Amino acid sequence: MDFSSWLNDNDKRLRNRVRDIIKDEYEADELYQFVILQLLEKPKKINEVPDKQKEYFFIRTIKNNYYSKTSPYYYQYKHKKHNHQTLNNEITEDFIDEEYNETIPDIEWVKTQLNDFEWFERDLFLLWLELRTITNVSKKTHIPLNSVGRYINKTKNKLKKLWEN
Repeated sequence: MDFSSWLNDNDKRLRNRVRDIIKDEYEADELYQFVILQLLEKPKKINEVPDKQKEYFFIRTIKNNYYSKTSPYYYQYKHKKHNHQTLNNEITEDFIDEEYNETIPDIEWVKTQLNDFEWFERDLFLLWLELRTITNVSKKTHIPLNSVGRYINKTKNKLKKLWEN
């Protein structure tokens, strides 16, 4: 029996088995659909499995996707949930205050101070501000990554000292 026919015959039972494994019903349904799509993309692989072992194969695929930190499901769904943090409005309101804003220089002050630096430091730092990463600066200028990082940190430290004084 091919996989889609077998799935139609066993859909409700399989869905309940997945819900037994994963207690969160929403996540269980999400994983169930994800694995079905994953297996439908490779029908030859599951169609080679004997009918008596298809359920075992399906449940093993469910568990592998759910518990493995290298599975496609983990990277697409769970990884984002683990790295996502919601901010409490009270915390953000307390955090953004006038005293804090005074401890950080604005971009105009930085650009003014950079005029007194050597052209290389100034241009490299402005490029870093524009491109946002030292990797991008290194690729654009063909300067080695370690050197770019060293020059940027040197310029940052000089700016910090100027701001503190």
